[in-house]
Amino acid sequence: MNYVFISPHFPPNFYNFCVQLRNAGANVLGIGDGQYHEFRQELKDSLTDYAQVDMNNYDQIYHTILHFSHKYGKIDRVDSQLEHWLGLEAQIRRDFDIYGQKPEDLQINQSKLGMKRVFHECGVPCAEAISLSASNEELKAFVERNGYPFIVKPDKGVGASNTYKVENQDQLIQILQNNHNNYVIEPFVIGQIVTFDGLVDKDSNIMFHSSFELGNDILTALKEQRDTSYFYNRDINPLLIEYGRKIVKGFNVRERFFHIEFFKIRENEYKVIEINVRPPGGYGIDMQNYSCDIDLFKVFAELVVHNNNHLEYERKYNVACALRRDRFHYVHSIDEVMRRLGPIAVDYKRLPDVFAAVMGNDTFILRHPEHKELFEAVAFALEKY
Repeated sequence: MNYVFISPHFPPNFYNFCVQLRNAGANVLGIGDGQYHEFRQELKDSLTDYAQVDMNNYDQIYHTILHFSHKYGKIDRVDSQLEHWLGLEAQIRRDFDIYGQKPEDLQINQSKLGMKRVFHECGVPCAEAISLSASNEELKAFVERNGYPFIVKPDKGVGASNTYKVENQDQLIQILQNNHNNYVIEPFVIGQIVTFDGLVDKDSNIMFHSSFELGNDILTALKEQRDTSYFYNRDINPLLIEYGRKIVKGFNVRERFFHIEFFKIRENEYKVIEINVRPPGGYGIDMQNYSCDIDLFKVFAELVVHNNNHLEYERKYNVACALRRDRFHYVHSIDEVMRRLGPIAVDYKRLPDVFAAVMGNDTFILRHPEHKELFEAVAFALEKY
């Protein structure tokens, strides 16, 4: 199998992905803008070939893949596992007739409005939404139907960046005057953000699933540059699982990781927000691995290369990610957190500056079978003067 992996800088959390693909027997053909000599040896050993290109120059990328196909044979898969490059992946698949998502698929599963049509077809509750470029009459009727506040966000986008809370008519008028084309507006929903994440095989059967919950309001944390946390739960509400399965089938997700976000309004009441047909952001894969003592990149590699869709696992731990920011002064040093929390603190990572504004600077991954002990560990890691 010839597997093209696209990545701008090949971040360390994807090194293992390339290693596992190579171990499964694939030719791993890398494309990125990073310099080969700067890669760690484990990545160099896993790459059959590598080309440094301008990631924004499709002509360069196209001819690189053409070169790979002449040298190694037909390209079987192309992937990045990153939201930003899903469009590039889809275009390459279309142009080289490669299995997987094509541009027409992204018109649904990257568009907030397109997603909501499928959610309705699946019978999964979601908030109403319309385009911000709708007519004045449609916007007026929408506001009268739902009442303030509202959320305005890009129709295509990920995370809380470029998302605004609109409290009144003056704020809405100001946003409209700023010409936010390709944005949507929907009612502000009060609820806890939870997810349904996992991996599906080629027949849309879910091989693995999990769910994380945000520890605080992500919009406020981003706007005010606060520290934050989120955690994967051992136990998952059966209704959330039911909704997640319907959505995966409705979007015909195949041989992909997925990340579906919901509002938990109250117990046994959810509204789906969006689906992302890629792994959860940050260190989500690492946290899922720590929850079950598995290696999901190895599982994915065996699925892609050998169509091995058998996986047995047990969620043994609740797993938290505690994110600290350099702007605060914390009571406990990094070394002290890792030492004092002992086996609860399973990993520490310093985030690259490019992600720091959104996520934070220092990441602690913590795990424990019980919520109480886990939340106490999070509080210890984030304790400030």
